[in-house]
Formats: sequence, structure tokens, C-alpha cells
Amino acid sequence: MIQASRPRVLGGVLAALLLGGGCSSSHSHKKVETAKVEDSWMARVPSDQMDDVRQAQLVVSTAEEHQKRAQVSLEDGKRDLQVAQERQKAAEARQQASVDALSAAQETGRADDIDLAQNDLAQANTEVAAAKAETALREKTVTTRESIEKARESELKVAEAELAQTRFLTLQRTGDVRAQEVDGDELARNLEEARAKARSDAEQVDANINEQQQAQATWEKLDAQTQAYGGSGEP
Repeated sequence: MIQASRPRVLGGVLAALLLGGGCSSSHSHKKVETAKVEDSWMARVPSDQMDDVRQAQLVVSTAEEHQKRAQVSLEDGKRDLQVAQERQKAAEARQQASVDALSAAQETGRADDIDLAQNDLAQANTEVAAAKAETALREKTVTTRESIEKARESELKVAEAELAQTRFLTLQRTGDVRAQEVDGDELARNLEEARAKARSDAEQVDANINEQQQAQATWEKLDAQTQAYGGSGEP
């Protein structure tokens, strides 16, 4: 059975980042030249002062994994849609065959043949309705998974922005004068913009999931009717 479960788009540390977690940047009195902390600068930071950076790097790695999983899930959903479309075509072909059989039975005028053909057509109509509903559900599922992939990408951008800011703040705390060359305000703006985008994408995921659940309810109802007729339903 197809399940339209609500994925954890905002999970754990990622959710905290999107909701405004993390430190704000300090203002610098020196002319700003860059919004990037160079790796060579971070290499001079004492190892025992790198815990926040390591944590931020772990969040980035987790976000990258989530994004890859979302991509795989989307590809699976697209394949499932193709299968459903083929099932719909097969059901429609059986429906047309039942229509032709009914016409042939009516020409003979034999009541038993006509009744049998009418029953077959009624079942074929039910199967087509269920097949169309499954195709609609698979389409909604693909739409949902596309939005989840987009949300995962936004989460990754949040994690990367948080890492960039954390590197800056760590460098600043060590007293490294090169921190004065970094535009901490721009890093903070980048992070807030990334959070806002991620929140918007997460809301779209919720909206798509609601539509997917409605499509699933419709398909389950029609599939139950197909089962009552003795149809195969979903393999």
C-alpha cells in the first residue's frame, strides 16, 4: 500500500538552525575585504577551540546525506509513476475490450451473454477509475518528493551558512586579527536568508503532503471497490 507519511524535513540540529539557532556576528572596525574565512586561517586555530566548527561540519555532512536520499526517493517515485501509467493503459485496454464484448452480446440478443458482458464492463470501469486514481496519487507523490528534495537542498544551504559563520566566530574568539577582514554582517545575512528560504520550502512540503494524502484516500476507496469486484488492485 502506498503510504503518504509526513517526512521529517526539519530534523534535529537542522531544525534549530532554521529557527534561528547559532551565534550572531560581531562588528568589526577594520575595513572589510571578504565574507569568507580561509582554510589556512582555520588551520592556526587551536584544536581544543574547534568543537563548534566540527559540530557545524557534521551538520553539513548530515544535510548532504539527506539531500542525496531525497534525490533517490524522487527517482523511485518517478519510476512508480511510470508503472502506474502502464497499469492505467492496460486497464483502459481491458475496458475497451469489455465495451466491444458488450456490443457483440447485444447483437446476439441473448440475455445471459448481455448480463455477463455488462458485469465485465462494470468491473472494467471500476478498475480504470482505480488505475486513474493511482496514477494521480503517484503524480502527487512525485510532486511531494520534488518539494522535499528542494527543502533538503535549502537545509544544506542553511548548514553551510551556519558553518561559514561558525568558522568566523571561532577565528574571532581566538583573537586572530584576520577576522577583522571578514564581513560578519554579510555572513549573518546569508544565514538568515537561507533560513527563510528553508522555512518556506518546508511549508510547501507540508502543503504537498496534504494533497498527497487526499489523493491516497481517493485511491484506497476506489481500490477497495475494485477488490469487491474481484479485481487485482495493486500487485
